[in-house]
Amino acid sequence: LIRRGDVTEIVHAGDPDDEGQLLVDEVLEYAGNTKPVKRVLINDNTLPAVKKALANLKDNRDFKGLYLKALARSVADAVYGFSMTRAYTIPAKARGYQGVLSVGRVQTPVLGLIVNRTRANQNHKSSFYYTMTGVFQRGADVIRANWKPGEFAPLTDRKLLDKAWADGTAASLAGKPATVEAAATDDKKTAAPLPFNLVRLQQYMNKKFKMTAQKTLDITQQLREKYKAITYNRSDCSYLSDEQFSEAPQVIDALKSVFPQSLDIDSSRKSKAFNSAKVTAHTAIIPTASVPDVNALSTDERNVYLAIAQHYLVQFMPEKAYQEVSVAIQCGDESFYARARKTTDSGFEAFLGAETTDEGESEDNDDSAFELLCKIRTGETLTTKEVIVNEKKTTPPPL
Repeated sequence: LIRRGDVTEIVHAGDPDDEGQLLVDEVLEYAGNTKPVKRVLINDNTLPAVKKALANLKDNRDFKGLYLKALARSVADAVYGFSMTRAYTIPAKARGYQGVLSVGRVQTPVLGLIVNRTRANQNHKSSFYYTMTGVFQRGADVIRANWKPGEFAPLTDRKLLDKAWADGTAASLAGKPATVEAAATDDKKTAAPLPFNLVRLQQYMNKKFKMTAQKTLDITQQLREKYKAITYNRSDCSYLSDEQFSEAPQVIDALKSVFPQSLDIDSSRKSKAFNSAKVTAHTAIIPTASVPDVNALSTDERNVYLAIAQHYLVQFMPEKAYQEVSVAIQCGDESFYARARKTTDSGFEAFLGAETTDEGESEDNDDSAFELLCKIRTGETLTTKEVIVNEKKTTPPPL
């Protein structure tokens, strides 16, 4: 094609990143191309976006820097890999090792992380650590609050290991007056999670369905190639283009066959996911308007497809709204805190379900706890009924 006489210009249509630039430029260089080369930058495969990109071709020479960047990386990786592999393999063979000790810029650090975590898991020796819960009296009300370690608490790796110190502190605080240092109630909102990129989708499917990363990848390949049901499936991006927002009504309408129930969806509601400036070589993984018959899909295919579709639809649903009350209590030299939440509008969570909260986050979502904490005012004096020492056991780091 490059050498055909009727071809007067070449259009470079590689991925709009440094690797995409290198792959096509290498072919042009190998073929000895001397014809003018234009560059089309397509990171959204929807028809309007592709037409817009084709109408805005660039001079490929403007992207020489991207080409050189990727070329330098590939050459450096090769030199490093060849040299270090020989440097490790030759001495190993002199000591009787049979085989190759492969070393790579990426593979070796990743292997090191895996080995270190595996050893930490296998060699973990459980030990006890301690937390404290303050129980405070306010008239007839009883408030429970978690201890917040102070500057002089004898912590080891952010944990209190000294039971004698905990018991002594708890005993010294019992019966003492405590002061409410701060009490506030705030209206807050939580936005829907972004659409999936491949890694987040793999993590989600593994956590919810125990599906391996490879299986999730294979299924997305099927959904994309066989059913044309989703966009590019190997994307590392969680954002969508403005063009995709303009096409949302068609996709939402098509998905009604999958989700026939009445949903609080507004196609004019633009979530933070729609931001062309944050789109990389590809956009997030979302459903297309070509909706498959979900009953004809295998169970695993259906689960993956529904997860992708659900995380797309929530972009057009209301945010979750809630009130959060927080109370800070000072007793002697020690600080305690309590928080509680009350949902005022479930928003997207009514459809998607609650996302997992961060580990270690301690919040009470019980309405009675919320109402109790809402009564407390800054400056009030409470009575410390008791301080409970909680014994906990360390667990090995997860694999």
